[in-house]
Amino acid sequence: MYNYIEIRETLQKGSIKLIRKIYSNLAYNLFLAGIFLLPSAPFFSILLLIYPLLNGLRINLKNIMGDKVNLLLLAAGASMIIKSLVTTINLSEPLNGWNPNLNWIGLGNYIPLFFVYFGLQPYVSNNVEREKLGKFLLLGTIPVIFSCFSQYFLRWYGPYEFLDGLIIWFQRPLNQANQPVSGLFNNPNYTGAWLAMIWPFSLALLSHFKNNKKALSYILIFSFCISIVFTLNLVNSRGAWLGLLLSIPIIYGGEILIWFIPLILLLSLYLLFCIIPNVPLDLQNYLRSMIPQNILENFKDLEMSYENWPRLLIWKNSIELIFKKPLFGWGAASFPLIYLSQTGDWKGHPHNLFLELSLSYGLIPSILLLLFTLIILQNSYNYIYKYQYQINKFNRACWASSFVFLILQLFDIVYFDFRISIIFWILLAGIRNIFDEQKNLVFIND
Repeated sequence: MYNYIEIRETLQKGSIKLIRKIYSNLAYNLFLAGIFLLPSAPFFSILLLIYPLLNGLRINLKNIMGDKVNLLLLAAGASMIIKSLVTTINLSEPLNGWNPNLNWIGLGNYIPLFFVYFGLQPYVSNNVEREKLGKFLLLGTIPVIFSCFSQYFLRWYGPYEFLDGLIIWFQRPLNQANQPVSGLFNNPNYTGAWLAMIWPFSLALLSHFKNNKKALSYILIFSFCISIVFTLNLVNSRGAWLGLLLSIPIIYGGEILIWFIPLILLLSLYLLFCIIPNVPLDLQNYLRSMIPQNILENFKDLEMSYENWPRLLIWKNSIELIFKKPLFGWGAASFPLIYLSQTGDWKGHPHNLFLELSLSYGLIPSILLLLFTLIILQNSYNYIYKYQYQINKFNRACWASSFVFLILQLFDIVYFDFRISIIFWILLAGIRNIFDEQKNLVFIND
């Protein structure tokens, strides 16, 4: 005879366990959904990431102060807030048209992202979670590629607004020959940066399916890799091409250098023959016919001059301005006004994130943030490439993507698109976890 009281209690206990399991997985599932929607529907992505962020801050609270490297990040944030307070209380030598409240607005590009680093760190804490991060980033990139293809081939021009403007795909009209596509992003450089940061994960997944001998999956991801390369050609970003090339040896290591370095040298020599003078014209025209015109346009001027490379002048002026106010800088968003008054030319930023931060808030937060990032990259590099029992290409992809992001900031600033900056801080959190996870593993040679 059944004991119905025991059966009822067993069912109740099972229901409680099930509810707890669903609740414990809720934050992680919301995190993955937010990652998937980040490039195509950023508003809803942020909504989905709020709960995982708050839950992660609760989980990670004890580790924030316990990790000495975090003190650099906290000190950088504090110095930026102090700068904003000082400027608000005592505005000296005001710039014409500049408002000190811009300092507080500018903090939105940094302080909330510090919380992203701390709060989402628990969701990229192991190899499985970092692999899932890479896969959901790749899935979320499909709309990006589709938007670029539809913009270029189908002439679908936006902006397309959905849900009363909560989702916007820009897809700007292509009015000129060889004009770069932007897809759903506001700027082609942002599109190129996103694709360059996603590229290492496509290589990691390609290697994964190759090793597991899954032919159909391998063909699909190989086609996806080709589509990224083709889309980058449409975007026509030199920085993105550089990121694509840098990622290949980072992901595959020394095993491909025997053919990768000669290939790069041959391609460089080929390109050089296409643009240098004194090459027979017939030969040069033939060589040029094999390369898309938009790529050649990026290398037509070799002479290092302010006329051919205007960013040299921008960097020169930026450095001079930093040395005039090294402690607190000139204020957020002050560079366009200063540069316009000096040169009569308007530039939105100094095309270098370190210079931008130094101009806005002074050298102290710039140096602290640079040290913070470099320490994490250096320490995680040692453990990814030297101390792991097995080579994990998704860990390498996290590192490569973070490194590519930093390289891109040397020549342009794509950080101010919050989709890109959010991914960078999540990746940085992931490779910080790799450093902690691999401390006791044995050295191996790649």
